[in-house]
Amino acid sequence: MYANREIFAQSPLALVAAEIRFTDAARLRQQQTKDEVTIALEGRFPFAEPLHQTDFNLTSGASPQIQQRAGVVLKNTKSTETLTIMSESVTYETTSYVSFDKLLESVVAACEALAASKVKPALQRVGLRYIDEVRVPNKITDVRQWSRWIDHHLVDHLAVGPEGQTATMAQSVSTFDLGEGRGLNFRSAALNQGPIVVPQHLKREVQESGPFFVLDFDGFQDFTQGQLVPLNPGIVRETLSAVHVPCGTAFQRSITDEARQLFRGAQS
Repeated sequence: MYANREIFAQSPLALVAAEIRFTDAARLRQQQTKDEVTIALEGRFPFAEPLHQTDFNLTSGASPQIQQRAGVVLKNTKSTETLTIMSESVTYETTSYVSFDKLLESVVAACEALAASKVKPALQRVGLRYIDEVRVPNKITDVRQWSRWIDHHLVDHLAVGPEGQTATMAQSVSTFDLGEGRGLNFRSAALNQGPIVVPQHLKREVQESGPFFVLDFDGFQDFTQGQLVPLNPGIVRETLSAVHVPCGTAFQRSITDEARQLFRGAQS
């Protein structure tokens, strides 16, 4: 757990995702295996759609290399949760986040279904991502005004700009080493436009164009160094639980008490 953890009635979360990358799994290129996994998970994700991707690899002096990849997208009944299965990755995404425990339950169930179908590639990266789009009822005409809802450390750097002039946009990127191959990428941005999260396979409530503040947390563990680690539900559970804490801690440190009141449903 982490300090100030709570589930907000009006959460600013736009998308939550958990991704497991691994070495190419030949079994996941076989329709029989994909069918086995789909059937095993149909209680959680009753609808399935085929997915076809085309990757272009451009190398200087050589003809473009085209690679076709096929997978499957599993959906819940409301199309607010998906599980995308490819030969090199499994990705869980939701636009209707309830709790970390529910996310963990779905991702571990997917790993168990893969294990039951004898899919055991080597892990490369396990990541957990939270993207918040913070919107407030007050009119924002200058990025500096976000300090009412966003911690001043993410806004104060604008003081180096010209006095009396409007700041129309701001962004920052930071990476933290958490040890043991784990890390946290943190991006923040004050924007005035349409939403940045426009999922391909998920439904999301319509968001009007206008000012909002993005808080993007990507906690991860890299498994490409050292001994190979086979895909294992227990390791995935442990890794996601470990990186969840710094993601949650960073979020709580990024917002003000007034923002918390707003997210609880109290009018600011």
